Formats: sequence, structure tokens, C-alpha cells
Amino acid sequence: MKLIIASLLFWGLNAFANAPSIRGFNLVDNDSIKFDSAATPTDPKTPAQIAVDHAKRLGANHVILNVRAIMKGGHGNEIIPMTPPADRGNELKRMVRLAKYIKSLGMTVGIRPIFFVFGPNGEFPYFEKLSDGTSKLWWHGNIQPQDPNRWFESFRVFLDVYLTFAKAAKIEEFTVGAELYSMTVGVEDQWTEYPYGFPGRWLELLRYVRKILPNARLMYDINFTDDSVNSGGLSASGGELERWRYRIVDLADRMEPSERKIWEDLTNFWKELDAIGIDMYRSLASANQIFPKDFETLTQKLKERTDSFATQMDNTLTQISLAVDMDKPMIFKEVGFRSVEAGFIDPFAYAGSGTVNIVHQASAMRALLESFWDPQWPWFAGVNFWEISLSPELVGPNDNGFSPVGKELSESIIFNYYRRP
Repeated sequence: MKLIIASLLFWGLNAFANAPSIRGFNLVDNDSIKFDSAATPTDPKTPAQIAVDHAKRLGANHVILNVRAIMKGGHGNEIIPMTPPADRGNELKRMVRLAKYIKSLGMTVGIRPIFFVFGPNGEFPYFEKLSDGTSKLWWHGNIQPQDPNRWFESFRVFLDVYLTFAKAAKIEEFTVGAELYSMTVGVEDQWTEYPYGFPGRWLELLRYVRKILPNARLMYDINFTDDSVNSGGLSASGGELERWRYRIVDLADRMEPSERKIWEDLTNFWKELDAIGIDMYRSLASANQIFPKDFETLTQKLKERTDSFATQMDNTLTQISLAVDMDKPMIFKEVGFRSVEAGFIDPFAYAGSGTVNIVHQASAMRALLESFWDPQWPWFAGVNFWEISLSPELVGPNDNGFSPVGKELSESIIFNYYRRP
């Protein structure tokens, strides 16, 4: 193992010098551990500070604070922040302290409001039993609010809570939405009433946020998954990103006024964003494969798949750039692999059992970075791994979660890329 790490350190020093600008990690608070920083330098560090220290040690220059809300049911109209109303003022003060600490270490700060769909009795994940006897998994990417106008009002109020923090802390990046597939570009095979989503509302929201944070990098995060979507009669994988491509490129010549207006709103939303976030959770292998046991061979095997994904993304972004006559930088806002055997298959599985396997996690990380970082794609502007946990027990070689902390081989992969000049 140590020989592998030594060779990785040497290998990293000889790679290309023009590294992406963003090298970050995602942090998420929970009910018992909050985003906060010690009141004075002599006080014990908080779990959030310790997580930030790990990010800095691994070479990060950016930290994303994910703040959470819930939506009850797939047809709900309200976005409800998880922080109780009476504590939201204190939450913002705690977060400002943490942002100051992050900045004191020379790193920038991003804020990323996200939400989860819960059932009426708190079920998560929420499967609704339908009238035909089947069940439907509701998540933030396929929601169908009964009153879309009210939903957007509620969502803006959710953003307002953290826009207050973002302005006070002078944060460098704000995410206006993430993976809201049905609300941005539509899922017409599931929600026939609104087949094209609501791009005009997103354009209004982006301009609203821009007035409050004129100097921040404003982003929307698009998922890039194995999900297939029907685009003009053909099925293509790529999840939400493929649907954006279809809407912007394949429907560019629509002349019917209402459809033309939708296309213009969507393309203007794309063009007015400062960068596009990518939430990438694609399987790097098939479930029936037999995987090589050694690190190098496994990495090269997984890289066959990541090379294909990088080529697909390059083609997609080239088509969009030609359609809107503008290039956009892409930043991986969320990508990660659990440290379990075959954790590179269905990597979006956030929880569960599994036999700990650090080599499988590290191989997936390196394959992805070799395919997306090393070639110097003109659109690739950085990556943020999911996640460094605030929970002190979710680290180390016995942890089967996403964090690379305390996992020597995984740490070395990230260190090699993040610490490049």
C-alpha cells in the first residue's frame, strides 16, 4: 500500500500544471451537529471546524455548505427549512462564524440550499402507492406541486433565509437550485400538464438573487446520471443533463410562440448563470462484472467508463454552446463514492451496508479525475467531492461512507490533484 501511495505522489507532481480552479468538498449539518465555529481561537474547535481543517489539509480551496429543507409529498407546495423557525437567526450567526473561519484558512465558501421529499408520516425515501397498484418514488427531481406558483414563492422564501447569510458573510458562490428536473426542463412522460417545466420562473429567480449577490458566482446544478430520457423518440442516458441538451439543442427551431418563449427563457437562464454545476452519480461498471483486485488495473478498467462519460459530456456541452453561442464552465458540485466493495455501481446510494473497500473508492476517484481533469477539457473548472462528514465517527479505514478522511489511499488521490500548483 505505501509503495502505491509513494508512486501516486510522484505521479501527481508530473501531471499538467493548468489545474482547475475549484478543488472543494461538501459539508452537511445534521440534527445534532450544526455548522458553527468556536467563539474564540482558544475555545475547542467544533466538528465543523475539524471537517474544514481536513479539507484544507487535503488541498481544498473551496467548501460548500449544504443547508436542508423538506417537502411533504410529491404534490406539496411548501418548502420547509429543517432548522426550526425560532432557531434560524442563531443558525445564520453560527454559519457566519464558520464562513469567517473557512475564509481565514484561505478558502472560499459556497452555499447550496437543497431539499428532500418526505411522506406524510415522515417516510424517507417516500414511495407512494398508486391507484393501479404500483408505487412511485418521489424525490426532488420529479416533484409535481399542485400549485406551481405557490411552490416557487415558498422556494424563494427558503432561499431568502440563506441569501441573508450569503450577503452577510460575503460568500463567493450561491446555488439557486439543484437537480430540480421536473421544475426546470420538465418530465413530460410523468407530468403531462407542464411538459417543459418552468424556465421563465427560474430566470426570474436568478435575476432576483443576482440583485442581492452581484459579486457571487451563481449556479444551478444539473444531475448527470444513468437515467434514460426520451428525447424526440430516442432514449438516451444522462439524466437531467440530457434533457437540457434536448430542450436547448433539438427544440431550438420551434416556431410556435409559447414553445419559442420557453426555449428563450431556458437559454437565457443558462447564459445568465456564471457556471453550471454537475451532480455526477453514474455507475462506473456493470453489476455482473468481475473486478480486478489490484488498484492500478481496476482504475484503468473503470476509466473505460469514465472516458465515455467525459466524451458524452463534451459532446453535449459543445452542442449547447453552439446553440446558445456561449461557452460555460462546468464545476462538479457533487460527486463521490462510498468506500465499499463495488461502491462505484449506483454511487448515489447514500446509505446502507457493504463491506469496506478503500481500494474501490480510491480507484473510482482516480478514474474519474483522470478522465475529466487530466485531459484539460476547456469546460472543466473544478470538482467538489461528497462529502467530509461532520460526525467524528464517520472517518477512518473502518468507515463505509463517502468521506475520504482517514483512508490513506483515497486521501492520497485527492491530495495529488488538489495540491497541484
